[in-house]
Amino acid sequence: MQNRAFLLRAAMAVADRLGFRSGFHDTRFEGMSGFVVSLLFHLMLLLTLGYFVLLVGREPSGVVIVVTEPSDDPPLAVLTGDLAVTEPPPGPWDDRLGSVEPTLIAPTVPKIVLTPIPSSSESTPDAQHRPRSFQPRDLLLVTGSQLRGGGLEGRDPQSRANLVRTRGGTADSEDAMARGLAWLAAHQRTDGSWRFDHRGGACGNACGNPGSVASTTGSTGLVLLPFLGAGHTTDESQYFDAVERGLYYLTSRMIIGRHGGDLQEGTMYAQGIAAIALCEAYAMMRDESLRGPAQAAIDFIANVQHDQGGWRYYPGQPGDTTVFGWQIMALRSAQLAGLQVPDLVLARAEKFLDSVQDQQGATYGYMTPGRQPSPTAIGLLSRMYYGWQQDDPRLADGVQYLQNLGPSRTDMYFNYYAHQVMHHYEGPGWQAWNRELRDRLIATQARRGHEHGSWYFNDQHAESGGRLYTTAMCVMILQVYYRYMPLYGRAAVHDGL
Repeated sequence: MQNRAFLLRAAMAVADRLGFRSGFHDTRFEGMSGFVVSLLFHLMLLLTLGYFVLLVGREPSGVVIVVTEPSDDPPLAVLTGDLAVTEPPPGPWDDRLGSVEPTLIAPTVPKIVLTPIPSSSESTPDAQHRPRSFQPRDLLLVTGSQLRGGGLEGRDPQSRANLVRTRGGTADSEDAMARGLAWLAAHQRTDGSWRFDHRGGACGNACGNPGSVASTTGSTGLVLLPFLGAGHTTDESQYFDAVERGLYYLTSRMIIGRHGGDLQEGTMYAQGIAAIALCEAYAMMRDESLRGPAQAAIDFIANVQHDQGGWRYYPGQPGDTTVFGWQIMALRSAQLAGLQVPDLVLARAEKFLDSVQDQQGATYGYMTPGRQPSPTAIGLLSRMYYGWQQDDPRLADGVQYLQNLGPSRTDMYFNYYAHQVMHHYEGPGWQAWNRELRDRLIATQARRGHEHGSWYFNDQHAESGGRLYTTAMCVMILQVYYRYMPLYGRAAVHDGL
């Protein structure tokens, strides 16, 4: 009865809203009042039952709250230009919106078969590692920032001998280079990797000066580079099997996540180095099974770039010049391979160079403007790839700074970059520089026992990377005549990809 009384009161309230209540006291409607109450009672009953029917089987839904932060950016209408803008990604590099469980790709497979990973160019718009989002102001950066020149054509056996002869190499330098490759090949592990602590495998403890860096992708990628530099990418090549096994190891260690293909194993140095190896291998071999991993490695580099354009030890950190150098060369290698490199990433990277330059770009610092040897060599080489002309006064001043320093007796990291700068710049300074460094490396190469063909110098980088790192760097220094085509002069490659 209480429920009926409640419904009756509710019906009366509804009647009041509909204008019927005054009529209940009018003699003209007294006969209808019972009918109206009954009608409203049954109507409300049907509505109540219908509501509960609609709720049955319905999935629970949350409330979506969209919050936008105020921005000082100019409206898109004022930004003009023919720009290819990629679709924004799921979120920024630091996973503020959640993370995706990474997947380890083929950790152990007895047969060397490179399984392709879909690249960003082949994937749908919902791909996990699309290029990350940009701010409207970033569009203003994309004003022709491209990397140019430095092709891989000189590694072809028919070109190599001529380039050695005409650009400063000798038979002795090529012999030393070959001995270095033999030592590196002898220290490959059975799983296809190389380790900075080289004492495992066939070496045992026969060679001194092991390294301490744990990243196996970094060590494997670094050693692959001199083999690729010497053109060992065909079935007829002496070290083709070693190259193929090393490439398989790299692809097996790649972790696919929302940002692309992660090859760090603890450091962005390794990401850049391994990405160079994959991109160069794909560019030279045109093996489609390498395209996906190479693109994924580049996607990772692009997606974890700091907003100010640099890279450091870990994803998203403000940049330093030494880590930057490996990433920028990876991006250039990707271009040479025909892979996708976002223009915005290159534009931001150029802005990072601006932030660490001194003397209008003649010298460079580590994280701030300065005048330091290795950062200056890296900065100048990067500027060359960005298109600074040979007669640019800033470049001339920087080269003069390196020339005054001269080749280091122990720091192969500095020598590796500075040697390329001097080689590309050419001129009398290069001839003197090349003669000094080339002959010193020939004279200091180990020629006894199991260390035969290797190098080691007491240096801060060598203490971490050990004999394996030092040997790989020295071999690449001796390959400078053909490893990358000259950026200037008659043999230069002027057009970017």
